[in-house]
Amino acid sequence: MILSIVGTSNSGKTTLITKLVPILRERGIKVAVVKRHAHGDFEIDREGKDSWKIYQSGADVLIASPVKLAFIRRVNEDEGNNLDWICSNYLKEYDLILTEGFSKAGKDRIVVVADPDDVEHFTQGKILAVVCDERVDGYRWFVRDDIEGIAEFILSLV
Repeated sequence: MILSIVGTSNSGKTTLITKLVPILRERGIKVAVVKRHAHGDFEIDREGKDSWKIYQSGADVLIASPVKLAFIRRVNEDEGNNLDWICSNYLKEYDLILTEGFSKAGKDRIVVVADPDDVEHFTQGKILAVVCDERVDGYRWFVRDDIEGIAEFILSLV
């Protein structure tokens, strides 16, 4: 299942996700998060490190340690913007894929906003719930501190 957490900038999407994931994992759900980085290229490796040098040579690189993996792979714009492609190629083993962002991907979503009027900017997919400290009529509504309630709601979907 793919569930997008979308909302305005600085609305608390990351905070919500980081509070939800431990609860979902405790309940036995294998969770992955796909974070949308809309500003072009990004680096997860430092210039001058061996893996950086290898990537700069033209190879895709998988960095492996006893506790963590990172895969640095070139993608074209269509692949990098295609949530379904990303999930089907890399995240098949997960019970739940949360996205932070990807608001235009059309996936079912929980919208996180500070102002109830901002909800209407995120209707490109089915809005399952809204997280806002002010009541939002017409949607399943949670205040941002109701992490347990939001987690239970997500569990009922999975």
